[in-house]
Amino acid sequence: MMFNLTVPVIPIGVFSDSSKIVTIAEILHQHGINCIEVTLRTPQALACITALKKLFPQLVIGAGSVLSQDDFKAAIDAGAVFVVSPCVSDSLIELSHRFTDIQYIPGFTTSTELAHALQSGCTMLKFFPAEYTGGVKYLKAITGPFIKFSFSIIPTGGIMPSSIKQYLAIPNVIACGMSYIVDSTLIDRNDFQALENRIKETLDSITQ
Repeated sequence: MMFNLTVPVIPIGVFSDSSKIVTIAEILHQHGINCIEVTLRTPQALACITALKKLFPQLVIGAGSVLSQDDFKAAIDAGAVFVVSPCVSDSLIELSHRFTDIQYIPGFTTSTELAHALQSGCTMLKFFPAEYTGGVKYLKAITGPFIKFSFSIIPTGGIMPSSIKQYLAIPNVIACGMSYIVDSTLIDRNDFQALENRIKETLDSITQ
């Protein structure tokens, strides 16, 4: 793996306020989480990545919902070290080969998409949307035939503390992406205590 995670959780958020994301990063840091994925779903997303890179140099910062080469380049320029898309994109795979220090993580749902990504040289993949396409059982079934390939999986999409440990028990799964612990509705309400409670709940569910 290109980057080291202190905890097998990647918080994935839709952020529209760079000052609030600093508060969130501080809370994550206090609980030992050293990674965050900022989805490019708001006009302020790139500014949020830049703010995090400046204030938290040790934080592993990623950009999510990346769909074009322009977005890919902009995310890297802002400070992202990993780039995630919800699908397998040939143009992004091709572009990613030019960046030896950037991890591209395409998303897959079917065995055809998984095969295509692996045959294109991808070594880290996002299973998305995890809970809405069959969850743990489906992921086990779909990855079984690909045992000869060496690759890592990050299930993402609707994952809750109650199921995260089951995902992490699957071979190849190195972490789970979770929006639950950086929920935008709670952020909009400035309810950082609720977010902290969700972080604790998630970490407890992993260690129990």
